[in-house]
Amino acid sequence: MGGIYADTRQHAGKHEVKEAWWAAHGVALERVKLDFGDYMADGSNVSVDTKRSIAEIAQNINGRNHDRFKRECIRARDAGCRLVILVENREGVRDVHGVRKWVNDHCRRCGWRARGCAPADPSGKCARHGTRKPIQGERLSRAMTTMEERYGVRFEFCDPRDAARMVCELLGVSYEQDAGGGAPSA
Repeated sequence: MGGIYADTRQHAGKHEVKEAWWAAHGVALERVKLDFGDYMADGSNVSVDTKRSIAEIAQNINGRNHDRFKRECIRARDAGCRLVILVENREGVRDVHGVRKWVNDHCRRCGWRARGCAPADPSGKCARHGTRKPIQGERLSRAMTTMEERYGVRFEFCDPRDAARMVCELLGVSYEQDAGGGAPSA
């Protein structure tokens, strides 16, 4: 079976589900410092960066981390590596176009949207809090498409239970099938 290199800067305990799946499916995991992404494999020109939610990628694209995220995309591209951002989500979003319907958690919790707050309001301010409105699905989808075109990054989406298997498939790492020869479980 193949092996995966995991970046040493990964937060301990945040990826236990993936790590348990890899252990159960015969995938060796070695921690090394990676220049970009969270996971790589020998013989692959792909690096996978996992995001725990659409909200996390929204922060990377539209928040304080934007410049750092952009630099990481450029480093991967300049190294001749394809950076794949694997966005885990329970909302059922499966592609960049599906992001259009996503509603930022801040607005969902705020509740003012039902009272006439329009995320696309030209004032750019939250009616309830007076702060800058967070990015919404339509704009996030456009930003992701722009990043794909400009930096060669690719966005993939999956249920969190499928993330470990998806990382293997994206990197071309083989893994043991479940007992009985059936499809791999997440």
